[in-house]
Amino acid sequence: MKAAILVINPVGHSRWDEQDRRIYESFASPGTSITVTSLPRGPASIEEPRAYAEVLPLIVEKALENRDEYDAIIVNCFLDPGVDLLRGMIRKPVVGPCEASLALASMMARRIGIVTVSGDALWMIEDRVRGLGYGDKVVALEGIGLGVLDIDKDVNATLYELTKGCRRALSKGAKAIVLGCTGLAGLARSLEDEIGAPVIDPAGAALKVAEGLVTLSLRAPKGADERV
Repeated sequence: MKAAILVINPVGHSRWDEQDRRIYESFASPGTSITVTSLPRGPASIEEPRAYAEVLPLIVEKALENRDEYDAIIVNCFLDPGVDLLRGMIRKPVVGPCEASLALASMMARRIGIVTVSGDALWMIEDRVRGLGYGDKVVALEGIGLGVLDIDKDVNATLYELTKGCRRALSKGAKAIVLGCTGLAGLARSLEDEIGAPVIDPAGAALKVAEGLVTLSLRAPKGADERV
């Protein structure tokens, strides 16, 4: 399979681009090429409604500018900003990590836990989960007391907090865990070994869903841009 996939980091800096490229490539099939790009301007992270609203037109602009060069687009944020809008404009696959992660987790367990950063992101994720129709399956939504910009300052400390969050989710009946922030990508395997339950990596889930859609030549219904 040959597929060119664009990953849009919906933030106004390139701090994470190279790291995210390596993470996505670690999940990629042979023949899949990954390009990671960020926005020309915007917030440092998306953890509250104002930042979410700010990046929506920028994500759409970035995706439309690059649509002809790629087979699929991933918006690299667990809130899936702009994903639903873009599906009305682009017939090629547009994938969000939240939707992809929950789809895969629901195939493994009837009761899902999400472990993520704290603050407004929690209720924003809850809204996305309910909007996608997974409200009854997500039995725990646990914040770890860290913000997005704090995640990579001390990876061992982050893993410690994630482990506690995962165990809280399991104690509430979750049978599979979803990491609810793409800043936590790459940590799922370490957590699985620690807690003894499946952990879904949001980057891996998004990438594999995107690859699958490209391989199957699945496109959005007509009504989206016919040039794509």
